[in-house]
Amino acid sequence: MKQLTLAFLLGILGCSPSKPELHVFNWADYFAPDTIKNFEKEFGCRVVVDYFESAESLRSRLDVERSGFDVAFPSDEVMRAFIAKGLLEKLDPAKLPNFKNIGPKFRGLDFDPKNEYSVPYMWGTTGLAYNKSKVTPAPESWSALWDPKYAGNVTILDDAREAFAAAAWAEGGSPHALTPDSIAKAAKKLGAAKLRAYDGQPKLKLIKGEAWIAQCYSGDALQAASADAKERAGEIGYVIPKEGGTLWVDNVCIPKGAPNKDLAHKFIDYLLRGDVSAAISNEVQYANPNEAAQKLISKEVLENRAANPTEDDLKRCSLLKELAPETKKLLDDAWARVKGK
Repeated sequence: MKQLTLAFLLGILGCSPSKPELHVFNWADYFAPDTIKNFEKEFGCRVVVDYFESAESLRSRLDVERSGFDVAFPSDEVMRAFIAKGLLEKLDPAKLPNFKNIGPKFRGLDFDPKNEYSVPYMWGTTGLAYNKSKVTPAPESWSALWDPKYAGNVTILDDAREAFAAAAWAEGGSPHALTPDSIAKAAKKLGAAKLRAYDGQPKLKLIKGEAWIAQCYSGDALQAASADAKERAGEIGYVIPKEGGTLWVDNVCIPKGAPNKDLAHKFIDYLLRGDVSAAISNEVQYANPNEAAQKLISKEVLENRAANPTEDDLKRCSLLKELAPETKKLLDDAWARVKGK
């Protein structure tokens, strides 16, 4: 009777009970235009999306027991630390029937071998994007970021691991065997770069012609390349340098203490639908681990070597592993000095 009375009063007053809210923390431009509104309509909720621009900003916001977020999208490189620190909720497989759509080679990755805490979302590489009218021939090495011909028109990712990886490769070293000496050398290399900016999303500068060459995620390079020709200052290419590139997998997870875990599971399962996942790939042009999505992804994306590298390209790429605490502190301190120069 009380419930009926409340409903009656709300109807008279022109009000309705507040909708449940889902708080999402993601990279910018990482959904299709209708991803969120379709979920809100189907599940009768409101989705609030906040954005991060680097792995470090994601770390800082989630490195607490109650971040206030229900769903987050960490990369493979930070997942192991989040799991070890107990910062993620265990997923309930019974609430994720669409997990069956994830391809076998993307299940059980080493940072989460039983997929207890994460579901793969999109994957890609980090390489060099370049303006073909300004950078000729196509760059072959990470050292191109330091070529005097491009001084002032270069961007490097605003991400310590990725930036130091580029510098280490350019120095003839490896980002997978960081030592105090190699970190110092890479920091010196970064300090000598003639940059326009450290930029977590260089695609806008590529489109406008402000960046001629950029360390760039594959999907961002493709989005820049497919921008309206009237807006674009030149044709954009993308290569994985001869020294190698970063392979990465972005994941969906539920942060510890999420206010709405049930709705979070529904959102993750929704993202795992073949049609929903394909629409996202067609928009953002990242490679997709969802097998049910493949037949719905555009031929343009599937056949683009930047979006879906060849096996030979992938042989030169590798995941960045989580660093030992003492090494990470050295890297963070060096990065702070580089950014503060």
